[in-house]
Amino acid sequence: MEVLTEIDDDRIRALRARDEFFWLDLIDARPEEVEALGYLLELHPAAIEDSREWSQLPKLDDYGHHVMLVFFSAEIAGGTARPLEVHIYLSGHWVVTVRRGPSRLDGLRTWLAQARPEHEDEVVYHLLDSLADGWDPAIQSIDERVDELEGAVLGHARQGQLTTIYRLKQEVGELLRRATPQHAMFPGALEVINNLEGFDRGSREWLRDVNAHLDSIASDLRRLSGDLTALTDTFFNANANRLNRLATVIAVASVFFLMWTLVTGFFGQNFGWLVENIESKRDFLLFGVGGMAAPSLILAFVLWWRRDDWW
Repeated sequence: MEVLTEIDDDRIRALRARDEFFWLDLIDARPEEVEALGYLLELHPAAIEDSREWSQLPKLDDYGHHVMLVFFSAEIAGGTARPLEVHIYLSGHWVVTVRRGPSRLDGLRTWLAQARPEHEDEVVYHLLDSLADGWDPAIQSIDERVDELEGAVLGHARQGQLTTIYRLKQEVGELLRRATPQHAMFPGALEVINNLEGFDRGSREWLRDVNAHLDSIASDLRRLSGDLTALTDTFFNANANRLNRLATVIAVASVFFLMWTLVTGFFGQNFGWLVENIESKRDFLLFGVGGMAAPSLILAFVLWWRRDDWW
C-alpha cells in the first residue's frame, strides 16, 4: 500500500490501473486541488462541496461507489481541548483524508508505509483509530483540570472559580457536540463502509473496535459534563457554608457585645446604692470587670460545648 501527501496525477492513475489500494493525505488543500482530486477520482460534486464548508457535524454520505465521512479527532491548543475535523473519502480502491493542520495522522503515514497491512479494512481501522486516539489526551487534560479545580473549590471557594467552571463546561460541550453524534452514526457508517464495492476485509472485524473506542470517548465526556455540573453545585454549597460560618462568627461576637453592653449599662445607672458603695478601684474590678468576665466565661463555655451544632 502506498501513502501519498500530494496529488500526483500519473502516480494515482497508475495505482488505480493496478487496482492497488492507496491513501492520499491532504493538508490545507486549496479549493482548486480539491476540484482536481474530485475529477481524478470521480468524486460526487456534493462530496467536493462538503470539503469547502468546514465546521460540520459528524456524518456519512453514501454516493454508491464511494462515501464521504466527516470524522472528528481532538487536539489541545493553548491549553484548551478542541475538536479537530477531518474529511475522509473512501472507496474499495483508495482512501483520501482532507484536513487542516497537523494531527496523529502525520505519524501514522510512516508507520503504515512500513507495516503494509494485508487488508483494506485494517488500513481504514488504523486511520480512524488514530484519529480516535487523539481524544484521549484531550479528555485527560480536562479531567486533570476538573480535579484540580474541585480541590481548589473545596479548599476555598472564590468567585473566579465559577467562571473557570463555566468555561470548562463550554469546552466539554463543544467536544460532546461532536462525540455523541459521531458515536451514534458510526454503526450505520460501518455497515455502509463494509458493503463498498471492492472493499477488502480480513477475518478480524477491525472497524468494530473503533465503535467501542467512540463509545468510551462519548461516555467520558458525559461523565466530565456531569462532574462539572456537580462541581457548580459544590461551589455554591461551599460558598453558602463560608457565608454561614461568617454569619455564625458575627452572631457569637454580637452575643458577647450585647452582654457587655448590659453589664456596663447597668453599672452606669445613677442608683443610690451604686453611687454610695462603688467608689474604689477594688469595687470597680470586682463589680465592673468581674461582672463582665464571669458571664463571658460562662457564655464561652456554653458556646464551646455546643460548637458542633453551629460549625
